Amino acid sequence: MIRLFDNDSDQEIGQITESQLDFLQEQLIEETLDSTTFALAPATVDSLAMNGGDPEVIALLRKAIGGRTSMELRFDLG
Repeated sequence: MIRLFDNDSDQEIGQITESQLDFLQEQLIEETLDSTTFALAPATVDSLAMNGGDPEVIALLRKAIGGRTSMELRFDLG
């Protein structure tokens, strides 16, 4: 499983599968900050949902963002 972290707090927000990560990487290529970090905003998560994102991942990301206007999401393969 791939672990997702809030890059600001370094807190783990959940785990996703490799296929879910592939989808995120494909969809978030323009928001990629480096090879393991993405910039997310509520509108970005809405776009992921409209483009067929896994409902569990969408819910996880919505919860992670909470009331913020943006966040940095990092993944760890190990």
